[in-house]
Amino acid sequence: MALRVGIDNLQRATEKLIKRLFTEGVVDAIADVLDDNVVGFSPSDHYYFRGSWEVKRFLQGEYERFAPCNISKIRSRQFIREGQLSIESHVIMTSLQQRKLLLLNINTMYRMVPDGFMINGINMALDYDREKTYKVLTETAMDDLEFLASYDSATGLLNREAFCARASDMMTDYPEKSFDILRINIERFKVINEVFGEHQGDKLLNYIAGFLKSIDLELCLSARLYADNFVVCFESGEGDAEKLIYTMQIVANSFEISHRTVLTFGIYHVDDKSIPVSTMIERANMALNQAKGNHVMPYCLYDNKMRDQMLLEQKIVNEFDAALEHREFKLFLQPKYDLVTKDIIGAEALVRWIKSDGTSVMPSVFIPVLEKNGSVYSVDRYIWEETCRNLRRWMDLGKEVKPVSVNVSRIDLYDPELINVLVGLTGKYNIPKHLLELEITESAYTDDPRMIMQVTESLQNEGFLILMDDFGSGYSSLNMLKDIHIDILKLDMEFLRSTDQTGRGGNILSAMVQMAGSLNLHTIAEGVETEEQAEFLKSIGCNWVQGYYFSQPLSVEEFEKLI
Repeated sequence: MALRVGIDNLQRATEKLIKRLFTEGVVDAIADVLDDNVVGFSPSDHYYFRGSWEVKRFLQGEYERFAPCNISKIRSRQFIREGQLSIESHVIMTSLQQRKLLLLNINTMYRMVPDGFMINGINMALDYDREKTYKVLTETAMDDLEFLASYDSATGLLNREAFCARASDMMTDYPEKSFDILRINIERFKVINEVFGEHQGDKLLNYIAGFLKSIDLELCLSARLYADNFVVCFESGEGDAEKLIYTMQIVANSFEISHRTVLTFGIYHVDDKSIPVSTMIERANMALNQAKGNHVMPYCLYDNKMRDQMLLEQKIVNEFDAALEHREFKLFLQPKYDLVTKDIIGAEALVRWIKSDGTSVMPSVFIPVLEKNGSVYSVDRYIWEETCRNLRRWMDLGKEVKPVSVNVSRIDLYDPELINVLVGLTGKYNIPKHLLELEITESAYTDDPRMIMQVTESLQNEGFLILMDDFGSGYSSLNMLKDIHIDILKLDMEFLRSTDQTGRGGNILSAMVQMAGSLNLHTIAEGVETEEQAEFLKSIGCNWVQGYYFSQPLSVEEFEKLI
């Protein structure tokens, strides 16, 4: 592997030399680069010159005959003959004066030395044979087509299609060997492009690609799949994957940029060679997604649980459109109560997926999947409209209508039409905007605080009430309160469950309620499950509550009986 990398570097160096010969001037190029080496130049009559000064004298006489020339193609191949490394290059040139194609053959010979290779000689031949020139030109074009079909032009690694084909062949050729598929992703690569420029991003891609090309394993293939995503297929040995990951992290950290480069990995140990390589890559990708964000252990190994999860997610995605069309998503309402008056003060709108056969899909199962593929926005809109429709119906029935809060996901917040949609729905059903409360999770504010604050301020100006959901679940709650535009804090359910009412936890919760009051913010505690919790909340002045102790989420028909 090391020898191959050395050859690749020599080939690139030779091609650079060729370009310099005809773009910067033949004489200077030879004098600068090869002054202390044996150099030979052979024109079509095979007359040989030795020494750079003789080449210089010959070219001074011949230069005007065929120069200036444009180099259009360079085609090289390398081989070892009689213990000596040779790189043959064919250069297609167009003579601007004579308006015809010329073919320059260059054979660069190297001898091995302890530190690498040393140029041992260069033979050059300028060929005026038109038929031979066009033959090489045709072969070069075929090589270009093969390269374009098989390789990523930016990094020189295999592309996805070629990788899949060659990895499949490799596993077929070595049925007795075991293989691993390793997926690699550069975390926050978009940030690198935006902050340092795309040229730095391209350098990083090629830096990673350069390492992948140098992997010293007998059976190994690497490819760039797309963007900042790479894949490697290699013969698996004990600890090989971990060693490779460890080395790649070191390589990534050595990239000279004022930003820590973090790689994430997913490993699939090929236990079934009959499945397509594309499926193997996807399995490694599932493992990679599990590892994202875990900088202590930046890799994960694929297992059958991931496959089952993938199949479940795919099933949800496949069934989603039909379920939405057939109105399988149902509006449920969980009442909110005042601890002092025992009255219902409102409700939270929740979604349930109840299929036509009566089976249900839990929100904790389908919501993350829909958030991942962006379809959650369609469900949110559906629930918003169902809420507005029922608010209007209750008003028409003469009921004492209380506000209903709906969830606004972080995906919704990035939609430029969000405000128009919500204003449009309240207008369509002619309901006061304060009856449609909007719940936004605390974590959403940490993604892009300035943008979220602008959106919430605009919504408040339109007349909507804003609730911060899961308050206390993050680490920036207190800092945000002085800047954000909200009306009600919903205390985090998990925080309440873990509260030691007589100790530190109880004191923190009490302080939160007092602080909210000093900011003229109401508080409501969700997830109240016991009488003890309810009494504690009442004692600290948090009189609005929601949870299974008072009521589970109810169907619209069941909720109507309570109002």
